[in-house]
Amino acid sequence: MVYIRPSEVTVPLRFICKTVHLIAVLTVLFDLENVIGSMTNILLDTATQEQASLFHDKKTTLKGLCWTAIICFIIEYITMLLGLTMYFGSIMLVNITFHFVGAILVILFYTDNWNMESFIAFFVCFNGIPAIIELLAAIFVSKFTYLRY
Repeated sequence: MVYIRPSEVTVPLRFICKTVHLIAVLTVLFDLENVIGSMTNILLDTATQEQASLFHDKKTTLKGLCWTAIICFIIEYITMLLGLTMYFGSIMLVNITFHFVGAILVILFYTDNWNMESFIAFFVCFNGIPAIIELLAAIFVSKFTYLRY
């Protein structure tokens, strides 16, 4: 009987969940006009000045959130590829869970036209918290040299 180490399963699963979540955020970013139009029921061609202003405000907010989420993904990919948090089982579990749930909810946000506040909550919970955990773990590993290579 061949035994599989936990890291042989969790590392690829973490990468897959994080990549699916990134693709979902990129889908929202590249389809901002349709997402905001569906969310607010505003067509820019026939919109009044007030509606156009609301449309552009929501578009700017959503675009900023998407780009900030991408920055969080970059931070997480760097720490993951450097192997700083590879052997912390609890951090791996948190990352897998948060990115799996985050990917599902962002996909539902995109398909079901949820409101802007839900995407803000998704960003804070499923991008901000894992990125902060990764940064704190990277600081811990580099500062206290808990794991020696």
